[in-house]
Amino acid sequence: MKPTLKDVAKLAGVSIGTASKVVNGEGNVRAELQEKVWEAVRELHYLPNAVARSLKSASTRTIAVLLADITNPFQMSLAKGIEDVTYDRGYQLLISSTREDPAIERQNLRMLHEKRVDGIIVCTTGKVNEDIRALIESGIPVVLVDRPVPSLSADSVADNNMLGMELLVGHLAERGHRRIGIVHGDLNSIHGQLRCDGIAKAMAQRGLDLPPEREYLGRFAFDGGREAVEAFSRLAERPTAIISANNNMTAGILSASRDKGIRIPEDWAVVSFGELEYNWNLITPTVTAVSQAPLAIGRKAAELVLARLLNGRSDDIAHVLLTPSLRSGESSP
Repeated sequence: MKPTLKDVAKLAGVSIGTASKVVNGEGNVRAELQEKVWEAVRELHYLPNAVARSLKSASTRTIAVLLADITNPFQMSLAKGIEDVTYDRGYQLLISSTREDPAIERQNLRMLHEKRVDGIIVCTTGKVNEDIRALIESGIPVVLVDRPVPSLSADSVADNNMLGMELLVGHLAERGHRRIGIVHGDLNSIHGQLRCDGIAKAMAQRGLDLPPEREYLGRFAFDGGREAVEAFSRLAERPTAIISANNNMTAGILSASRDKGIRIPEDWAVVSFGELEYNWNLITPTVTAVSQAPLAIGRKAAELVLARLLNGRSDDIAHVLLTPSLRSGESSP
């Protein structure tokens, strides 16, 4: 026989009304009672009738997660962080991808609205701000992840992109590098522009020149990193160090440098925003990198969207920037 809400309440030692509030995300129930109810739900494998519940409460118990690229390990770790929080609160995830295409993002946002999801966590392209603003104004909680948009009245959680790039510039400057090559990401993206701004600010503060020939648009792609090596290696004065704006391009830089017989760090140092996807001990040389925190971003985003669902709309918007840390490796002694 399938367990009922009455069985859940009995096992948790609470009233049926309290159990119902917890399962349906309604009312103000003390944290310790919520935990008892969710423990009972898990132990009994209780599955509420989602259709009946959504009709009664106007809630589908579903959080939509709109990522940029579901094949990207960073993005999937971010989704895992969201799941870590929402699963224990009885919410399901509906995950889709924009493929970095504003048209697809707009279509998916409208589809998710029609499916009456309770909240949306989105890694936006930054090109559909009016659509996101309309969702917020309709009362759907929206949290932006990885790519904050200051003009939107939405909670956001991201790595501090500018600070991360400033750490990389400072690391190289302290080691005497003045001829530094930069491999930028997609400057039409939010985080691409933020990282570019962080480099420009740090270089200017340290009196370092950045001529156009030492900047390359790598598009956040592996091939972009390889192409940058080809471009920099043709210069009369090669850079003594390269800053890569993401780990995909860093992998391309390492690959092309090896193929051309360019030694790291003897011929040029390499530093990266974002650690390589591979095990630290398997990369030779180990790469100096600014760490990212996709799991922490996902968990915090989930906490924010659930808080909005519980407490309703508020004029207090949370813009959370996680402080990056720099891990020194053999690529920049």
